Amino acid sequence: MSALSNIRNGLTSSGSSIIVGIIIFGLVATFGGFLGEGSVLSNNSILTINGKSISQGEFAIEFSRIEEQLSQGDQELSNDVIERIVKESIVLKELYSQSAVKAGLNMDDKKLNSLIRNDPSFYNDDTFDIDLFRGFLSRLGMTPDSFKEYVKSRYLAGDLQTILSKDINFSNDYIRQFIEANNQTRDITFAKVLLTEEAMKENISEEEVSQYYENNKFLYISPLKFSYKLLNVNQDLFNNLVSVSEEEIKEEKEAFLNNFVSQKRISHIEITYENSNREEKLDLAQNILLNLNNDPLNFETAVSEYSTDLSTKNNKGDLGFTDGSIFPDEFENEIKKLELNQISSVIDLSTSFHILKITEKTDSSFSREDIIDKITFVKTAEKLDDVLNYLDENIFITDIETLAKEFSLSYENINDEPEDEFFIKFDSLDFDEIEEGSLLGPLESDEGYNIVQIDKITDQGFKSLDQVNKEIEKELKTLKASKKINSLVENLENKLINEDTDFTKYSEIKRNNFLLPSEVSQKLFSFETKENEIFSLILDDGDAYIVKLDKINQNKGVISSEDLDQGKDYLTTVYQDIIRESFINELRKSSSIN
Repeated sequence: MSALSNIRNGLTSSGSSIIVGIIIFGLVATFGGFLGEGSVLSNNSILTINGKSISQGEFAIEFSRIEEQLSQGDQELSNDVIERIVKESIVLKELYSQSAVKAGLNMDDKKLNSLIRNDPSFYNDDTFDIDLFRGFLSRLGMTPDSFKEYVKSRYLAGDLQTILSKDINFSNDYIRQFIEANNQTRDITFAKVLLTEEAMKENISEEEVSQYYENNKFLYISPLKFSYKLLNVNQDLFNNLVSVSEEEIKEEKEAFLNNFVSQKRISHIEITYENSNREEKLDLAQNILLNLNNDPLNFETAVSEYSTDLSTKNNKGDLGFTDGSIFPDEFENEIKKLELNQISSVIDLSTSFHILKITEKTDSSFSREDIIDKITFVKTAEKLDDVLNYLDENIFITDIETLAKEFSLSYENINDEPEDEFFIKFDSLDFDEIEEGSLLGPLESDEGYNIVQIDKITDQGFKSLDQVNKEIEKELKTLKASKKINSLVENLENKLINEDTDFTKYSEIKRNNFLLPSEVSQKLFSFETKENEIFSLILDDGDAYIVKLDKINQNKGVISSEDLDQGKDYLTTVYQDIIRESFINELRKSSSIN
């Protein structure tokens, strides 16, 4: 489960505490503007932490900050969920801050005032604007002192967080022991009991199925279903319904040629200069041009080695296209003289010299097929507009059959589509606007526009016994088999002890193997499990594993300096997480939060 899922599900796990803790301790960035023109907040307390009241103003600041951070992800969260995250964030911040004070950490008023005065949110024309600051506090319902206390608590919390996150010094011997233990392998003998296989051995009578169905009908509800007609319209549907005449092709070609303006794509080499070194840089530019014209130097290499334009240096000096009106006159006058792949003379733009090259040129070649496609596109777009306009004008008096006939289109009949599938397909619709006989649309889709006519709505109801017979039989078999798993495990354990049956054996099993489920591997490699010990685990899915640890194989490989560095980083991170989690848990146990 992700940390965000932990937060969603109650903010009770240590993982969520760490994540929210990280959210808290970013430095105070900008404050102004997030409340818009909303109403002034009161300073009423919404939360009390060890007797310290948290105002609505502080909550509003935290809500805005965290909402902005979460909005950068790809998940949409409701305000209720964000509020829970904000409250957790404030609680952790305040607990850290109060602990920092107890530990002797402090911040004097001079530094505190400096932090606030240097916040760019309160600046206007590069000067701290006291009226802007007062307005900000007024909208939050906070006084200067209460705001200073809020900023102070955040920074003290951050200071304590920094102290708790300091690196831990582990000796190389300790890290080497950790790596050796981590790289051990195991030889095992084991058996597994698969619940699905055991379930297939069970027999279930028709009477058992029928009785279970009668007692649990509520588990087998058929969803709300929609039967409807669907008409999808897009430009492609009209390709075969429009024609293009020779006269239209001739007129379009003439219009294209009359309006065509050739464009040239330009690359450049820029050599910037100052008054003090103008002649030196001019000599450099002329030498580059000489080498370009005599072929010992190609243009792309010259751009890479000499151009001072950082924005185009790594893109072969490309400036894009011009139709004669984009660049300075000094450029455009020179460009007019150049053909494809030709290079200009040195151009002086008063602070820089430039050498241009024509890398691409558009021409007026336009095939007959291109002209037909263009005319067809315009005509089919007009046809699509006709359909949409007709629908807009007749939405309450027409139906899909009439619409399809009017424009020579075909529609599809969809029968008994479950509610969830329907609303996934048409996610812009609201349930309240749907009723039998209604015509809905146009609804935008990836394929154009959908028009939907609801023919029938089938209410929820109980599925029949015939519909769920196989499902119930499978459920009952699994239930019966699961009740026998413990006895099967016990029996296999005894056989493994007595070695009176064949079991599967594997050698050199690694910690990160794919043979065993992670829960079994974790138990197998725990320090508590000794050689020749037998253990069993029943997993959440009902499967069971019976394992005997035959041998622990010590690591025989050479541990490199890189291995030691990676081991140190891993142990440091784990240790810091343990310290932080333990610290937060102890704070919560000894705190009063209302």
